[in-house]
Amino acid sequence: MRSSLKKFFSVKDVFKARNLTVMAILLAMRAILSQFDIYVSASFRALSFAELPGALAAILYGPWAGLAFALLGDFFGYIVKPVGPYFPLFAVGEMLANFIYACFLYKREIKTLNVIFARLLIFATVSMGVNFISLSLLYGQTAGVFFTQARFVSNAIQLPIHVFLVCFFGRFAVKAQAGRKAADSSAGR
Repeated sequence: MRSSLKKFFSVKDVFKARNLTVMAILLAMRAILSQFDIYVSASFRALSFAELPGALAAILYGPWAGLAFALLGDFFGYIVKPVGPYFPLFAVGEMLANFIYACFLYKREIKTLNVIFARLLIFATVSMGVNFISLSLLYGQTAGVFFTQARFVSNAIQLPIHVFLVCFFGRFAVKAQAGRKAADSSAGR
C-alpha cells in the first residue's frame, strides 16, 4: 500500500523535458478552449471545454502535474480572457478537480463509470462547494445561491459531454503515451 501511494504521488516523470513540453501544449490548448466558453451572464459560464486539458495532464502525469497545471491554467486563463475579478479560490477548485481526475484515472484504465464518478465528485465538491464559496465571497450570498442553481443545470447538461470527451481523449492520450514509451525503450533511451 505504501509503495503504491509513493508511486501515485511521485514527481519522477513530471519534470522530464518531453512531459513538460506536452503539459505546455495542453496549457496552450486550455487557453484556446477557454475562448469558446459559453456564458449566461458576465460571470457565469454555462458551457466550457477548458477543463479537458487539465484532466488529460492529471491522467497522464498524476496528481502533482494536475495541481500545477490547474494553478498555472487558472492564472494564464485569466490573463488570456479575464471574466470578472481574479479570485485565487477558483484556482483551488480547479486544483481539486484535477486531483480528483488523477485519483480516479491516473495509471488506471479509463472506464466510463470511473469518469462519471469523477465528474459527479467534482460537481459535488468543486461546483457546489468551492465555487459556491467563491461566488458567495465575491458577489454575496444571494448571488452564490442563484449561481448554484444555474450551476446545477449547467453541470447536468455538461456531464455527458465531459464524460465522452475525457473518455475519448484520455484513452487516446494514454495509448499515445504508451506507444511513445515503447518506442523509447526499443530505441534504448
